[in-house]
Amino acid sequence: MGSRVRVRLRRRPNSDVQVGDIRRAVGRFRGALAGQRLRIAGAVVLALAGTALELLKPWPISWVIDHLVAAPDATTITLRPILVFAAIALFVPIALGFVTERLEITVAAISRKATVRIRSQVFGHMNRLELAEHQRHYTGDLLVRLMGDVNMIRDLLVPSWLSLLSQGSLLIGAAAVFLVIDWRLFLVALVPLPLLWLGLDRTTTAVKAAAGKQRRKEGAIASQAAESIRQVGLIKAFAAEERTTDLFVREARSAERASMAAARHAARMTRTTEILTGTGVALVLVIGAIRVRSGLLSPGELVLVISYTRLMYKPVRKLSAEGARLAKAVACANRVIDLLDKPVERAEEGRKVRALRGDIDIRGLGHVYGDGRRSLTGLDATAPAGSLVAITGENGTGKSTLLSLLLRLYTPSEGAILVDGVDIRELRLGEYREQIAYVPQELALFGGTIRENLLFGRPDATDDEIRAAADLALFTPVLARLPDGLDTELDEAGASLSGGQARRLMLTRAALRDASILLLDEPLAGLDPDARTLVARAISNIADGRTTFVVHHGDLTDLAPDIELRLDRVELWRPPLHVIAT
Repeated sequence: MGSRVRVRLRRRPNSDVQVGDIRRAVGRFRGALAGQRLRIAGAVVLALAGTALELLKPWPISWVIDHLVAAPDATTITLRPILVFAAIALFVPIALGFVTERLEITVAAISRKATVRIRSQVFGHMNRLELAEHQRHYTGDLLVRLMGDVNMIRDLLVPSWLSLLSQGSLLIGAAAVFLVIDWRLFLVALVPLPLLWLGLDRTTTAVKAAAGKQRRKEGAIASQAAESIRQVGLIKAFAAEERTTDLFVREARSAERASMAAARHAARMTRTTEILTGTGVALVLVIGAIRVRSGLLSPGELVLVISYTRLMYKPVRKLSAEGARLAKAVACANRVIDLLDKPVERAEEGRKVRALRGDIDIRGLGHVYGDGRRSLTGLDATAPAGSLVAITGENGTGKSTLLSLLLRLYTPSEGAILVDGVDIRELRLGEYREQIAYVPQELALFGGTIRENLLFGRPDATDDEIRAAADLALFTPVLARLPDGLDTELDEAGASLSGGQARRLMLTRAALRDASILLLDEPLAGLDPDARTLVARAISNIADGRTTFVVHHGDLTDLAPDIELRLDRVELWRPPLHVIAT
């Protein structure tokens, strides 16, 4: 007895976890169905109408058989009732086809709208995630969650529960009619059902685990593919095409094994379902035939009970497939919910930000990354409004980290940054960042036109303002040589521009933003002497009147800064020492 109790307690948590996961997922994404009540109600009506037509299907055949058997002489049978039964038999599939078509279209419309809403919610959340959270995820995995996992949630929200409603009503309807016709044969037909439900429960658990592993593997593959495509030039330079392909194939095979595990579990359930339902039909056929021979059942009624036995088993077979799909959908929903539960930046919290002068005071600033890596220690600096600050120092001393802290991409572990005497952590994040123009070290350009790239930083800018910004950044001569000027289409990541031209385009975008603070990360890196001269002059133009921080390597004569903020690491195994030289 004690052993049986322990087994029961073990099985309950598995079931509860599945039901809890489904409720959690549906509750989390139910809002995506808002405003579609009429359409959903129509889908429910169509599903129930389809069930009624399915239940009506066997009756014309049963009536014809009983009509023929009841006739004492086949030559006396009139064709009129036969034609009526045939007309009904023809009408039912035609009506069922129409209902099924409308139901599929309605479900598709509901699903597509819900998918767009969920995907938009996930994409917006991804954009608002803290930078540290982005760095914990591979890009490909985020894309798999956004595109693939969200599609599976769509199945969980609409088609799956509607299928459950349709199949459940068919099961109940068939059972009710079967019970009225012959309750003894109904009990015989129930024999395989407990075994079917037990197998379905176990399969659903196994498929869910396998599906979760499969989606993780697919995320890793997508990440590797995205990285390889991004670094294709480097791969070619090192003649590493074969090695990269072999690595991808190994990951793909690993994902294939996880996918096959889920497929095997589902296939086993299909096999078991067919065996058990076939057994049930055979039992009903044998016992029903005995009852016909005893005069307890008419031949037409035997056809009916066999048909309703199949109708009862049909939902169970469908539910076995639906259970596998539901398990995959729950696994995908859990991955998306896990992403949505990650903390986001609170752009609207804090003190309202008006136009900033740009006086910056850095007090005892230090930062430690999530992996324990220390980047800054005890940094003190003051930059009056409108000054140009060159941040110099060896690699790893925290130059780019300082810009990230000024942008509030991270929260400092120690100390504070004050702008116009206010700790930037107290300011509304969105409004504060609107006061900053940022040019990263990498070439950060989007596919599209030059105009679209420039308006990214300030969507309401006029053409006159764009031309003025281009003059400041010395980008006007480049525009004059381009075939379509501002409407010239750029290749991906601005590959159609030279390094110096791309830098000046990014500086034009920064100048157009009309911000109080300008942050530039290695703007002269990788440029030839002529391009460095042009970009340095552009920086001088744009920095005029703005508090500007420039991460810089090399000769400072290119920039002529007002302040040099030198970050030096005295010994590699000790914390960095920060020295300000003016």
